[in-house]
Amino acid sequence: MSASSTIAPAPDTGDCAVVRFSTEDYEPHARLEAVHEILGRNLQKVHVEPLAGESFHTAITLRQMPGLSLYRASRSAAIYRRSRELIEHDDVIVISGFTSSYEVQHLGRTLSMGPGELVVLTGAEPAFFGGPDQKSVSLLRVPVRMISPFVADLDAAYGRTIAANNSALRLLDGYLDILEAAGTFAVPELRRQAVTHIHDLVALTIGAARDAAELAQGRGGRAARLGAIKQDIASSLDRPDLSVATIAAQHRVKPRWVQRLFEREGTTFTEYVLAQRLLRAHRLLTDPRQGHLKISAIALDVGFGDLSYFNRAFRRRYGVTPSELRAAAIPGG
Repeated sequence: MSASSTIAPAPDTGDCAVVRFSTEDYEPHARLEAVHEILGRNLQKVHVEPLAGESFHTAITLRQMPGLSLYRASRSAAIYRRSRELIEHDDVIVISGFTSSYEVQHLGRTLSMGPGELVVLTGAEPAFFGGPDQKSVSLLRVPVRMISPFVADLDAAYGRTIAANNSALRLLDGYLDILEAAGTFAVPELRRQAVTHIHDLVALTIGAARDAAELAQGRGGRAARLGAIKQDIASSLDRPDLSVATIAAQHRVKPRWVQRLFEREGTTFTEYVLAQRLLRAHRLLTDPRQGHLKISAIALDVGFGDLSYFNRAFRRRYGVTPSELRAAAIPGG
């Protein structure tokens, strides 16, 4: 592929356009030109100076939707400059996922970024970034009109860093991972809700005003926390001691608070965990690659210590016993 080739966007889903760029799609001799012309001039509106010559590599996914542009990228060492002639908007820009020894210059300030820190920028002013490889960096652009009403002093936040241990930042980073893994951005109704939640989390991370903070915590903060809790449940289904108390302790909240999150979804913590365990068992029982596993082993693997209870719960959920499902899905298995 030559550097002059047009990038083929991923399938457009309603009002969400997805573009992917990777230097791996170009012949080695054409990669630097592609980086300058396609990545620099078109996708990110920056001057790019790779620090490793033709060995420079990057892979970027850009999602553009009403109220949000989201870049997720990995890239090798480089310097990025957004000069005044490349400025096209005054959006609020937040970037996280920096490695150490990364330098940012903005509004007359020079910042030495630490691992996991976030920086807040205004798209209306030039900026400089430079440093080593970054395995996973996230850049969000949000129209200033959608953030400024919720932040106490947005202008004072520009050119400032947010510590990696900021609780709202951790929720934001984790929530973005959850949304991408779940394919949420591909579903219009869920995407619009997710964008609102991201606005809330960005405002909380920067420093939401008191009234706005209550709204954001009760909306975006709650959604991100529930997503993180569900992710922890999924990774702990094999633990017989999995309980609302253990999950609450992991997230440093009260068990009743966790219970209320699930009640808002019309279920309970216990019902949700049981449904997830049964769903995982169903997947294992219908997977030909797992046909060698005994049903008792599958029950234990998904957190059931009592085989009789597992069989009863499974039949109530799916209308057949585990052995009947396996016989139908994997004849002779």
